[in-house]
Parts: sequence; C-alpha cells; structure tokens
Amino acid sequence: MSGVVALDTFDPEGTKYMRELFPDVIEPGHPSHPSWPDHAVGLFVAKSKVTADIIQRTKRLRFIVRHGAGYDNIDAEACKKKGVILCNLPGISATNVAEVALALAGACSKNLIELSRQLRTGEKLNKRCRSLYSAALLTGKTFGIVGGGRIGQLTARKFIGAFEGRIMMYDPYIPTNDASPWTTIPHVRVEILEDLLPVVDVLSLHVPLLETTKDLITLPLLRQMKSTAILINCARGGVVNEEDLWTALRERIIASAGVDAWVSEPPTREVYGDIFDLENLVMTPHIGGSPMEVQTATCMSMVDHMKEMMNGKPPRDRVV
Repeated sequence: MSGVVALDTFDPEGTKYMRELFPDVIEPGHPSHPSWPDHAVGLFVAKSKVTADIIQRTKRLRFIVRHGAGYDNIDAEACKKKGVILCNLPGISATNVAEVALALAGACSKNLIELSRQLRTGEKLNKRCRSLYSAALLTGKTFGIVGGGRIGQLTARKFIGAFEGRIMMYDPYIPTNDASPWTTIPHVRVEILEDLLPVVDVLSLHVPLLETTKDLITLPLLRQMKSTAILINCARGGVVNEEDLWTALRERIIASAGVDAWVSEPPTREVYGDIFDLENLVMTPHIGGSPMEVQTATCMSMVDHMKEMMNGKPPRDRVV
C-alpha cells in the first residue's frame, strides 16, 4: 500500500486523477480514514486542521501536500520538529485571485452591491442617493499592493491594465535585484507600510497568514488611510483585524472594503451578525480558488507533488 490519505474531499476530475496515480488512496468515508495518523505516509489536505498534537501522534507520516497556497491550517513548526515535509501549491489560483481583487475594487468603487440591493427591493434611486452619489473613478488612481509574490504581481498588472493605475508596493522580503519580476512592473516600492497607507486609493492585500502578518492591518493604520480609500483582502482573514475593520467601515474612516478572506470560514450571519448589513462592505466567501478549472489544476498538481516525493524526487514548493 502507498499509505496515501486524502484528509478532505476534492473536485471530481482531480479526484479521478488522484485515484489513477494512487489506486489505494484512503478517502473520507473509508473505514480506515478516522485512524489515518496510525498509517498515513502521505497526506493530502485542503481545509482540515492538522494540529501539532495530531502530527505528534502520527506513526509513519513523511509528506503533507496542502491543496492551495496558504497553509495556516497546518502546524508547520510541528512538521519541522517531526521531520515531516510540508509542501504547498503557490501560483495556481493566482490569476483568479487577482481577478477577484479587481472585481472587488470595481464593486466597491461603484457601490454595485448596494445599488443592486436597492433596485431589487424597489427603492427609488436618484442623484441624492448616497450609493449613487459616492461612486468613484478608479482610472489613474494609486493602488497599494501589500505582498509582492505571484498574486501581488498579477494584481498590480491588472490594476495597471484596467485602470492605468499607479502602483505602490510593500514587501520587505521580495528581492530588489534585476531578476525580480517587479523590474518589469512600473511601481514605487516603499520600505515601511506607513509610507504607503496615506497615499493609496485602493489597498490590496496578498500575504500569507504568519506570526509576522497576523493583524497586519489594525485601526490605527486604517486611520492613516484616505477617507475615500478602499481596502481589498484576498489574502487571509487574520491579516486584517476584523473588529477594527468593521469599526472603520461603520465610522466611515475608509470608504469601503471588499473582503474575500475571513477569520471564520465560510462566513455566516450566525458568526458575523449585522456585519452582513454594512452597505459599504462587499463580501465573497473566499472564492479566489473556486473556479472548477482552478480546483482541478490544483488537485492534479497536489497529486503530482506527492507522486514525485514518493518516487524519491526532491520536494517542490517545500515549506518545511
């Protein structure tokens, strides 16, 4: 037996490919699935939590491949201590995440969701209606990119292509040498986040959730932004302090926000209550990796990563 376990359920086409390469893969519903820590050598993970305690209890585990770029649901430090190789899949959903960021910025700037709601409920709209009057132009505006990886690069290019935007970028970890992809993207790089906040019209976040990025955006920083500014979070929920963001929206400290990444996912009214009623909040339920073609490509790449490691090849996209 290969000892490969799928901790979660994946898309049909990707699952078919997984079964072709690993005919004896143990999937949810299999009698042996609940006892996977006793026998798993390789683990496919999507949304399930893999805690330090679980990793410590594993007996044969050597490889974990995370279905997607983020891996905050897996204790990477515990993997390192246990000698388990953890890989992620960066870049596959990057194009769609960038498109979502562009769509959220457009929806926020034109108040599209609130206008749609008002039309559906039969409200009378005229030029005095706040949701009409406050619609803003994006062409020629300044866009701040926090996180200069693949997604940040694509998002910057889309803001330039769609809106002739001026790009400012903050990422203390991206190299500045001639080999950097940012050399082909017109932009101004800032050394500290505070240099970017007062200037940008749209702030778009594209960083992983780490100890260094948790609560990266808080109320004191939001107060430094323009009152007309838009915040876009297509990264991870914990990157923005949510309570601080809700305060900023209620008090009109910033104009609006487009949120695709939440602390509690999927976001529900039971958890978020009247936050769902904020008219200057555009909400999506973490759809960056949702298109079927993205799901399939991600699953197939996940399977390929595992197969290569099982065959003794060096791990690709290794986290630890």
